[in-house]
Amino acid sequence: MLLIQQATLKDLSTLLYLAQETFREKWTPIDGKELVEGYIQQNMQISHFQNSLQNPDISFWIAFWQDKPCGYLKIVRNAIPNNYTHLGKSFLQIEKLYLFAFAQRLKIGSELMKIALQVAQNENFDVIWLGVWSKNEQAIRFYEKFGFQKISNWIFVMGDKICEDEWMMAKVLPN
Repeated sequence: MLLIQQATLKDLSTLLYLAQETFREKWTPIDGKELVEGYIQQNMQISHFQNSLQNPDISFWIAFWQDKPCGYLKIVRNAIPNNYTHLGKSFLQIEKLYLFAFAQRLKIGSELMKIALQVAQNENFDVIWLGVWSKNEQAIRFYEKFGFQKISNWIFVMGDKICEDEWMMAKVLPN
């Protein structure tokens, strides 16, 4: 049974757990423990999530499968990527959409994506966008299924590693 709820400060420990553990699960086999742990220390501590949960431009949703937290969504309002104002005036970023591997075939990612798209529509955003690793073919197919298209290359920094093999994908929303 799937339950998705918007996160509040009372969900801080669950959100921290999901962020750190889903990131470890995904990236440690690719980038190694040292680099991943360094990124987590720099970017995924309790203070980061406290500040984000108190920011009205940032929202999180937590997915539970059979009462166990299994994934989360983070959206950031008014996150305008450089040089893309020709696509629209208001931008919503999907900054994180992470699931544990066991949850990836349960359509939970689709439900989280539907929430992001609903927020974008309800709040009249022109564009919804995200960054994705260019070699993550499963994620790219997933985003394309929802109408996202590659609009450029993108850079993601993890510690001292500059990842230049990232894509920016976007979907222009109907008015």
